[in-house]
Amino acid sequence: MITRCILVSVLVLTAMTASATHLRIQHVRAVYRPDVTPDRPSVLFDIRWENAWHNERNHDAVWIFLKFNGYYNNHVKLQSDGHRVVKNRMTGMPEPLIEVSDDGLGLFVYPGDNYRGPVDVKLELLLDTGQSIDWRQVRDDFQVYGIEMVYIPEGAFSLGSPDTAAVKKAALYRSDDSGQPDGLYRVTSEAAIPVGPETGNLYYWSKTDLYNGDRQGPIPATFPKGYRYFYIMKYELSQGQYADFLNTLPDNATYERSPIGGRGYYKKRGGIRLKDGKYLADNPDRPMNYVSFTDGLAFADWAALRPITELEYEKAARGPSEPIPGEFVWGTDNYDLLERYVDPDAELIMANGWEESRLTDETRPVFGASYYWVMDLSGSVWEKVITVGNPIGRQFAGSHGNGQLDGFGKADNPDWPTSDDELGGFGYRGGGYYEVGLNYSDFNPHSPIGYRYYGAWSGGPRYISYGFRAGRTAGN
Repeated sequence: MITRCILVSVLVLTAMTASATHLRIQHVRAVYRPDVTPDRPSVLFDIRWENAWHNERNHDAVWIFLKFNGYYNNHVKLQSDGHRVVKNRMTGMPEPLIEVSDDGLGLFVYPGDNYRGPVDVKLELLLDTGQSIDWRQVRDDFQVYGIEMVYIPEGAFSLGSPDTAAVKKAALYRSDDSGQPDGLYRVTSEAAIPVGPETGNLYYWSKTDLYNGDRQGPIPATFPKGYRYFYIMKYELSQGQYADFLNTLPDNATYERSPIGGRGYYKKRGGIRLKDGKYLADNPDRPMNYVSFTDGLAFADWAALRPITELEYEKAARGPSEPIPGEFVWGTDNYDLLERYVDPDAELIMANGWEESRLTDETRPVFGASYYWVMDLSGSVWEKVITVGNPIGRQFAGSHGNGQLDGFGKADNPDWPTSDDELGGFGYRGGGYYEVGLNYSDFNPHSPIGYRYYGAWSGGPRYISYGFRAGRTAGN
């Protein structure tokens, strides 16, 4: 079963979506002893997830963050150190590591050495006493969230695809002296990338600026290119995660961020409902569709994450391996071994008895997993990514969300794009699932890694096949 983000109140001892996910955060307890340790308010909880790994290539992790209940923009800051693993319940599992973000808005926890299997630990997190909070009033009223992530290590990689068909799909390439393809473009640092029809520059074919990009540059040094290490969500944003997010917003913001709308919503994989004033997901693990880019940015800001770029998308998909013609995320140019589908009931499944514990480098083509074991970068819903194809996208500097939204439930980072109205800033990669029974094509439901025909199209506010996935720069 696919693991996802969950939500737990300190007043509840079982996870809200425990029946639908293998990631569980349970038994949350606030600890505040003003007469003994007045500078040490903390929270204790148990966390467990399946199919964790730490190998020579990379590792998975869970991004953990906290919110106070009862008022808006309520992100909890953590101390920079002092957090601890109270108990490791898994015999043979290395002691987990805790990696606190520089801004104190969350932390990663992951197996500390070579390992493959479940994680089951008790953690104590120390809360930042610099916040203007009366701990005696809030000790019984906050929530702990977790999102599974994958660590993408630092290193060089190639952009584009070596097949001639990819050129007319706006694949990136290294230019010769006349703007024609002269091999793949190699990203070897986070330095600025020159763009244009000159020898050695990054370039690409474009029929229209709107869909394929303006072929302008440079791509600034501040734009995240995938060379530097980063984290990316292991799975696409799920409907359960998004319902949890909606339930923290004030009423006026839910009018903007709720996906419930058109006549076909529930017939086309939509599954979020409003009942007794709360948003509920019929199937919490189902990928979140009918999510606009503005919606996705709001979730990323709220979770103290950030959007990913289309260059990071290619790095997460392919890693440092040499591209092959027509290559899909799972490393082949065909669907022969693929057992991961959207079934007729609109659920994303592993068919024929396959379970994620059997994911290895050799079985990637069965699971549709990327080089780094990121799931569903192609084939479920389209990935919305920051584009290099227009100036609004190129101004993105990789800032993280701060856990706070504006009064209408929108992200407020000045370097992030803001619109779904074709003004620019983002595009689509990876392909998406539209309807049961449609013939497979280059964009439904899978698109080869290098194809970016819609890589600069900043439109399509909500639709059956549009999703979202966030990330975070490691070490920040």
